[in-house]
Amino acid sequence: MLKKGIIASLICIGSLLLFLYFTSLFSISELIYPNRVTVKSLTSEFHNLKKNELVIDKDITVSPSQLNLTYRNFDVLIHDQFTLHGWYITGEQPAKTTVLLLHDWNESKLSMIKAAEALYQLGFNICIIDLPAHGESDGEKFIIDQSMNHCLEVVADSLFCLYETDNLAVVANGLSGIVAASWTKVDGRNQCLILVDPVPGMTAKINELVKEKWNGLSMLISQFAQIMYHQKTGIDADSLNLQEYLGQLRTPLLVAISDSATDIEIIESVRIFESAKSPNKKIWTNQTRSFIRIDTDAEKNMFRAMAAFINSNISSDKPKIKVRKRIAAL
Repeated sequence: MLKKGIIASLICIGSLLLFLYFTSLFSISELIYPNRVTVKSLTSEFHNLKKNELVIDKDITVSPSQLNLTYRNFDVLIHDQFTLHGWYITGEQPAKTTVLLLHDWNESKLSMIKAAEALYQLGFNICIIDLPAHGESDGEKFIIDQSMNHCLEVVADSLFCLYETDNLAVVANGLSGIVAASWTKVDGRNQCLILVDPVPGMTAKINELVKEKWNGLSMLISQFAQIMYHQKTGIDADSLNLQEYLGQLRTPLLVAISDSATDIEIIESVRIFESAKSPNKKIWTNQTRSFIRIDTDAEKNMFRAMAAFINSNISSDKPKIKVRKRIAAL
């Protein structure tokens, strides 16, 4: 009888461990292997149609040309057989400041086209890239480490080799805020950092994904998911902490809260803003919040607020000295 009880207990423990293993693996797999959002994926249901028969929904924007934006391909060779793909948007009379747009995790440059249009119309050159393992860029895993910093370093090298770029500002969405802050900490060429609905850290993102998938079991699974993330990437999730990065940065910082932000995202954005040590920092929201102080003359449009912040912190009279190293394949 005792023997049967021990066997039953071992079976239960083994089943629980297997459950925790697979649930935690499932929870973090998409963080490491994001969905590829491309024109092809958006039109996959029409894969049997010929190219001249393919009709894309007018509400889906898959190219800057749909918005009458003049652009060229911006493909940056990071190293052999590893290229980041993007677009560079400029006009007949290009500006001197280029804004680098970084999409959120699980998205691509396609999601940034309308933001690119808005900022282009406000007087900036725009560069949009697919982050590693996203969109059309190379890479199998999305890992925020030194190699990611190197990717942005080479992108900046390529941008400053263009005659249109004298100054650089970065707009990062969601999880890419960690990417941008990590790189800005080691590369002083980013003169202005704008974070849209930033995520406080990888641990918070893992906990969010676990809660979405498992709800009541999230407390049990979260710790295992963090351990699994470390095993699969070699990186401690706690080390990818946006607030710690911003505590070391003095770059002008704007935290922008979009209209689509959830209450949790709003609270997290405020905490991130408050923890930042930049002597020149601002927070923007279009909605009245009792816990956010907004000047009465604050800009009501997020992109105009971004433009005003960039222009107030980057002087057009004294462009930043360029560091020429590598040219993107244009």
